[in-house]
Amino acid sequence: MMAESRFLEELARRTILGDGAYGTEFLHRGSIPGSPLDELNLSRPHVVQTLHREYVAAGAELIKTNTFQANRLRLPERLRDKVREINLAGACLARDAAKGAFVAGSVGPIGSARDGDPGPAYQEQCRALAEGGCDLLLLETFLEWDDLAAAIPAARSTGLPVVAQMATAGQPLHALGKSAQRPDFVDVVGINCVGPAEACTGVTRLATILQTPRSAFPSGGVPGSILPPELFGEWIKRLVEEGVRLVGGCCGAGPEHIRAAAAVVGRER
Repeated sequence: MMAESRFLEELARRTILGDGAYGTEFLHRGSIPGSPLDELNLSRPHVVQTLHREYVAAGAELIKTNTFQANRLRLPERLRDKVREINLAGACLARDAAKGAFVAGSVGPIGSARDGDPGPAYQEQCRALAEGGCDLLLLETFLEWDDLAAAIPAARSTGLPVVAQMATAGQPLHALGKSAQRPDFVDVVGINCVGPAEACTGVTRLATILQTPRSAFPSGGVPGSILPPELFGEWIKRLVEEGVRLVGGCCGAGPEHIRAAAAVVGRER
């Protein structure tokens, strides 16, 4: 049985603005491509916390932990005995920077192509994020329905609210929406890591099949083709007008994009 959640109470009343990208921002700030960015929680915590604080200063009311790949099936072998430590550190860094913002424990996909049952790996990560003081768990950037279906029970077992997001507006998102019709499946259903137009398409389709609150964290673009913050803000305005309750940014959307979105979300409430 889930305890009372301030996050869900606020979500029922108004739109909540999340933060933006972490991976692309860390790379922009000098992290080495291909290196495990989750390890920054231990090796360069000041870099992680600085970005959290920039998002909060820009107006984010929810910040994600830097733990997207922090499970034993995605981390390099040398880090697999530090899964709990990396996730705890990620949660604590976000919590220290939050200043009243909600902290969402970020859990990314493992992928069904990997050998064995991914459930225990998701369980280990979700448990550590909950222990670290997250307000909710954010299952994000999933492409395969079977993979997300393995992660959801692990997240639900913590008793925290669960947001589940697909990185496609296609059939996997439809499967998620249909499953979310069941009581207590997940608390919020949405889409992330797609362009703003595809995000709008996805949440519109979701509205036709369920009443569960919806979320959207569209990308801000790719290197060499980043949306101007003001244009990103206009897309966020469209999503809010569509009734999306949790909005933010993904790859390419930095603090200035969230600042532009904050101005829009504030007007639209």
